[in-house]
Amino acid sequence: MILALLLATLAFSQQIDTRPVIGIVSIPSEYDDFPASSWSYSPSSYHKNLESGGAQVIPLQYDMPKDRLKYLLDRLNGVMFHGGDGAFVDKTGHFTPLGETLNYIVQYVIEQNKNGKYYPLWGTCMGFQAIGGLIQGSFSILTGDCVGCSGVNHNNYFDETYESKLYAGLPQDLREAMPTANISVFSHTSNFHWDTFMNAYPLNQTLRAVTYAFDNRGLKYVSSFESPFMPIYGTQYHQEKSTYEWKAPYYINHGSQAVRLQQYLANFFVNETRYNTNTFPDVQSFLIDNYQVRILPYANFSSVYLFPSMKPNITTGSDKKSMLLRHL
Repeated sequence: MILALLLATLAFSQQIDTRPVIGIVSIPSEYDDFPASSWSYSPSSYHKNLESGGAQVIPLQYDMPKDRLKYLLDRLNGVMFHGGDGAFVDKTGHFTPLGETLNYIVQYVIEQNKNGKYYPLWGTCMGFQAIGGLIQGSFSILTGDCVGCSGVNHNNYFDETYESKLYAGLPQDLREAMPTANISVFSHTSNFHWDTFMNAYPLNQTLRAVTYAFDNRGLKYVSSFESPFMPIYGTQYHQEKSTYEWKAPYYINHGSQAVRLQQYLANFFVNETRYNTNTFPDVQSFLIDNYQVRILPYANFSSVYLFPSMKPNITTGSDKKSMLLRHL
């Protein structure tokens, strides 16, 4: 009996990755000095957020070739889509390069989970909207009518009819603060109306809305979701800002409860990635540490990572030298 218990404990411990590696997808640059045709970026706050939970982080440049992207996805323990301002589809309704990459990753993650590989995905703000629209197969459920939702601290309310995995371990004082103390930073105009989201098929077969917020007119919209049977999560609000952003042109709640909520969510997602058994032996060559943080006077972020565009002729193959990330 004792031997069996020891073997079971050992087997369980081998499934827990104490050094998970998470990829964060960059988006086209919004800055004139670094045109989108040549650059993409990620706010450093998202990388710090995951690192605060104990993860190692690598950038996934949205314009990298698909074979290189798959090489990385096959080795990662999870993926994050961050916030920002990027287009998923063009005027004709076709995917933009960013939308194509995000869709590739969403489909990859779903397929991995269906095949028995525990593969977590997280989306914040724009990333949250991307996951919802891509799973639905249409962005028509995403509306740009949120009034008073840009750069504000709003309350989050729980759907008490559903027991969420995402918030199951939330300390009681934070559970009470989320609907009352304005500890969550929102900065968006587009949103998923609550009823639209809950009734959208096939979206409602994969995702479940778990919290909601109201705009200044009283419009009820989804503020976080999760999949009941896959490790897919998202928040419309910005947990990373409470700890790591000070430069935004609006007030950010840096109070202790807001910071603790950020840390709870970071810990939650990083802990989810620990159950993915992928290994990344050559991760040092890919880490975000290989890049330089830039402070841009005109950016709304405290600091950003800028990435030079990937050329179509860069491939992975088995040549690890070609896999080295280019330094800024």
